Amino acid sequence: MVDGPLPPDRADLAAELALGLLEGSERAEALRLCLSDPGFAAEVEAWGHRLSPLLDATPLEWPSHRVWNAVEVRIADRPSSGQIRSLRLWRGGAIAAGVMAASLALVLILPRPASQAPETVGVSQLADAQGSATMAISYDPQAGVLRLGPNSLQGGTKSPELWVIPEDGVPRSLGLIGADGGRLAVEGRLRQFLRNGVTLAITLEDPATAPHKAPTSTPILTGKISII
Repeated sequence: MVDGPLPPDRADLAAELALGLLEGSERAEALRLCLSDPGFAAEVEAWGHRLSPLLDATPLEWPSHRVWNAVEVRIADRPSSGQIRSLRLWRGGAIAAGVMAASLALVLILPRPASQAPETVGVSQLADAQGSATMAISYDPQAGVLRLGPNSLQGGTKSPELWVIPEDGVPRSLGLIGADGGRLAVEGRLRQFLRNGVTLAITLEDPATAPHKAPTSTPILTGKISII
């Protein structure tokens, strides 16, 4: 270990090596320093720890060659080695800053769940016996909400009623379905029955007395729900 911070030129060289900006003899020199100077090696490793999670998570967007050519022309016709190193470090800093900004934006924009457990969703495709009529349903167990596709199941004075039929074989009404589908909130006491593999069914019932304790007609659509 060495006492105190690295000299500025050594610190810059460590950053360039961690960012992959060195080539040829400069890279060879930096690698030799990693073997002979513990402080320099620790600085390179520290840069790697700072940058690797961000670089792994976010794809890089490289500026066009026109941008870099314009920068090089402006600093000098024949830049010195110190200017070249400054330009390389500036390039690396720009890349790292872009990655950090993108990563921070993702953190701010994307909602983070309260727990680290992966979220699940239920899906089902209901169909009639001939397979000519179908209806897609998704279920959000976290919110207790069913999302139903549009349908043409209205039967005169009757309205479609959705049922869940769990392992005990007893149908429980989840409520009436509108022609435009939409959202259907599931009562708390019924959410326990919406598990993987249970049957969903739709019958045509009298809307004036819904929800019903049991279906009064044969199901017109049925299907299993899969929790994924």
